[in-house]
Amino acid sequence: MVRLAHAAVALLAAAGIASAGPVTVGAGLGITQDQTNSGQDPNSTLSAFGRLALTHRFGVELDLAKVDTSSGYAAKMITGLAVLDLGDSVHWVPHVFAGLGYDQASVGYGDIQGHHFEGGLGLEYRTDGGFTIGARFHIGGRSIDSSPGVYPLACCLYEPTTLQASEYRSLDAYAGIRF
Repeated sequence: MVRLAHAAVALLAAAGIASAGPVTVGAGLGITQDQTNSGQDPNSTLSAFGRLALTHRFGVELDLAKVDTSSGYAAKMITGLAVLDLGDSVHWVPHVFAGLGYDQASVGYGDIQGHHFEGGLGLEYRTDGGFTIGARFHIGGRSIDSSPGVYPLACCLYEPTTLQASEYRSLDAYAGIRF
C-alpha cells in the first residue's frame, strides 16, 4: 500500500510537467470475479499499463496485472489491447477495448498457464496537462493450457483454484500520464 501511495504521488508530480501526447503510462487497482468461483469474494488486482495512440481515436495498449487470489497465490496476466475512443469530448472520453493475453500462476508444485480474451467499456478524464484518471469494466474468457496435477495420498486428483477456465468480470480504476 505504501508503494501505491508513492506511485500516486509520483504520478501527480509528473502530471504537472507532462504535456498531453500520444503515449500514456499508468497504474490501477481493481477487482475480478470468475464464473467458476462466483460464490466467493472477488480477487484484487494491481496493474500497470502503457498505451500508444496510433491515430486521434485509436491506440494499442499493453497491460501487466497481478491478481491476488483467495487461495493465497498470485496470478500474473499480460494483455495486449486495441482501444477505440468514442465521442468528440476533449476531457471526458468513453472508449471500448478488446484484446488477448497470457496468464501464469506458480502454485509451489508447478505452474498453471493459460490464455484469455477480453473486451469492455471504459471512461477516462484527461486533463490538458496530461494527467488521466479512468475506470473500466472488462468481460472475458480464460482457457487453461497447462496445469499441474498433484495426487495426495494416491487417491485423489487435486486441481488448484488459482486460475480456472471460466468467464470472468473485472472492474478497475486507474491513473496515468500522457506525454
